[in-house]
Amino acid sequence: MQITVTVRHDYLSDTVRIAEQLTAGGMHVENVLSTLGMITGSLPEGQRAALAGIEGVESVDEDRQVVLPPPDSDIQ
Repeated sequence: MQITVTVRHDYLSDTVRIAEQLTAGGMHVENVLSTLGMITGSLPEGQRAALAGIEGVESVDEDRQVVLPPPDSDIQ
């Protein structure tokens, strides 16, 4: 599953270290956005809770895809 990890504000300077810990925890890290405190990547099902326990992690959220109908569709 695709996930986004949010780093706590007071740990922004440790974002790269946190990304390394996430990798060690089984996450395939794709992007480290240090300024924003976000780390994106993928993770096998069932391992999300373990990553949430890493020091400095605010949240681990599954990416959701939203598809809107075309403007000319009957449902609006």
